[in-house]
Amino acid sequence: MDEKQIPKRNMKELLDELSSTEWNIRAKAVFDLKNYNDPIVTDALIDRLNDDNENVWLSAANALKSSKDPRVVDSLIKTLNDTREEVRWRSAYFLGEIGDKRAVEHIINISNDECIEVRINAAKALGKIGDEKAIDALIKALEDDDPVVRKEAITALNLISPTKPVEALIKLLNDDDKRVRSLAAILLGKTKSIEAFNDLIVTLDDENHIVRISAVYALDKIGGEQAVKPLIKALKDPHWEVRSDAAIALGKIGNSEAVVPLMEALRDENTFVRKSVVKALEKFNVF
Repeated sequence: MDEKQIPKRNMKELLDELSSTEWNIRAKAVFDLKNYNDPIVTDALIDRLNDDNENVWLSAANALKSSKDPRVVDSLIKTLNDTREEVRWRSAYFLGEIGDKRAVEHIINISNDECIEVRINAAKALGKIGDEKAIDALIKALEDDDPVVRKEAITALNLISPTKPVEALIKLLNDDDKRVRSLAAILLGKTKSIEAFNDLIVTLDDENHIVRISAVYALDKIGGEQAVKPLIKALKDPHWEVRSDAAIALGKIGNSEAVVPLMEALRDENTFVRKSVVKALEKFNVF
């Protein structure tokens, strides 16, 4: 039978099943009721946000995550303080999906929760909602013990205000986690802060090539004559993508000091690097 020909289950029967003593019946009823666009159904699903069973609660929250009904936000704000970890972090997640700024202060309050998943999703939600009131809490989260929390805090700050936390981001260039170092370099590039310049030059020697690529990106964004020598040095990096990005950046800056090193790089063993070098030299009208 074609999916479009499958009849919907009776709405009244489904509403009655929400009172079942068996959680799986309630959860299935919630799942089926989300197909009904009816105020009565919305009221019933919102009521299930108080369900004692996590699976039923999750089904209801998932069904209502696109709802503009303010009661949904109010209910999810309450469950941010639930004793169950999964309910807390999923509440933060759903509030981020909804994007209502009324939730910001409440999410900030759980941003130091003992559960890592809660802290991760709190940072994500604050970034998605995009309220500048969250900046201080996210800067504090840059010092979290967990690298994923730090990474998500950087991402959130990038969404809200990439020009603010320069000093905190510079510290993260020495983070133990390569993903954190990489994201910190990228965001520092977006700040275009000269204050970060010397630290980014040091990062060009990072043991991880992804971090070095991010450092080249940052120096490219900051630009200026001071970036020329470090980028020329990066033309000899062990990883081809670092060399390729360095060549492109030198072409953008346009300082003639880069012409000879770029011409030497035409002999690079990697095809992509050579193509990038040619594009860079075209900026100098060499070809």
